Amino acid sequence: MPINFSISSLLFKVATLGVFGAAVHICIILFLPLVAQGDAWGRLENMSKLNEMTLLPDADSKQRSIAFMAPDVRYAACRYDLSNGPLQLRAPLPNDLWSIALYSRHGENFYLISGRDVQSRAVNLLVVVDKTIDNEKPEERNLSGTGNDVLREITVSAPSTTGIILIRAPIPNPAFAKEVSGLLKQAFCRPITFSQQTATK
Repeated sequence: MPINFSISSLLFKVATLGVFGAAVHICIILFLPLVAQGDAWGRLENMSKLNEMTLLPDADSKQRSIAFMAPDVRYAACRYDLSNGPLQLRAPLPNDLWSIALYSRHGENFYLISGRDVQSRAVNLLVVVDKTIDNEKPEERNLSGTGNDVLREITVSAPSTTGIILIRAPIPNPAFAKEVSGLLKQAFCRPITFSQQTATK
């Protein structure tokens, strides 16, 4: 009995399976971060309060609060929620190596600034949900002082209402560990209204 064999039918079936497999793969990539229990947000949720800055435990070979923590760096993190309004972050930036990174809840880095970028010893970030703000050229103004004493205020647009702010403070050598931790404890984040003053407490 002859076998009806159609090359075009076979190619159609192979192409259909390929498209279906690609669609499943993309869905897994997109939705896995949404259900993952070991992401940064989930880990920080167990050790921090919402809209408050938390000094993270020192990284070692056994314990890391978040991925890729270095043992010669101190970290502070703030899980924020902008549902009720903007968030103010005040943090020291004593040298070029300190940095502040903002992430969406699922780990997308949408803003990064370092001491070298602002050329001041402190920064005041106003985090808002506003698509009209360009994070490549954020709104910026000086609040007080001159030169390196200037407190730089920058308005940053977040892509969603929830996210994480991470401050990275390298330790030049072990003798400065206590001093670095002390400076990091000066950082804070808090929800505010637009009418509130953002100048120094």
